[in-house]
Amino acid sequence: MRGRIARFPSAREGATAVEFALIAMPFLGLVAAIIETALAFFAGQVLDNAVSNAARQLYTGQFQAARSADPAPPQGTTAQQVALQKFKDAICEGPVIIFDCTDVKVDVLAMADNTDYTPPSPVDANTRTWRSTPTVFGTQYQNPGSNQIAIVQAAVEYPVFFSFLNPNTLANGKRVLQSTVAFRTEPFQ
Repeated sequence: MRGRIARFPSAREGATAVEFALIAMPFLGLVAAIIETALAFFAGQVLDNAVSNAARQLYTGQFQAARSADPAPPQGTTAQQVALQKFKDAICEGPVIIFDCTDVKVDVLAMADNTDYTPPSPVDANTRTWRSTPTVFGTQYQNPGSNQIAIVQAAVEYPVFFSFLNPNTLANGKRVLQSTVAFRTEPFQ
């Protein structure tokens, strides 16, 4: 037994395995964080492109013209709710969607000229849930008219796999991907 103990400091057979074990977990954690960040960035870009493409239909008046021929909304729903759902569908008709389109929340606001307006965050900072005041986020659709300022704000929950790396998540542990587009519609009428 004394001989084994005396030879232990000079033994080198398992040194590489021990060093790898010490380095493997931080290295794999870093690789996982990089992959998660890249996926979230890609999903954010997909959301930005989808919202921009759908907003372009509002910008040119195509969306409003297509809605003018809509039948009366079903009982229990308003024309604004139907229009908002159709706009959400326009966001989700893109070729690549890597988030759940049923979870997309959208507000379309028509603004008066010379209005100084900063849209509120879609997330309540205190409760870390979707905003409920001054209005419930994802429920507003104001039909922008010709040559009118419009703001389209969209957001969706996106899963987080390593929550300790993402401290600013929702209370349910997911992060928020958000896209906002502001423009003045063309004189389309």
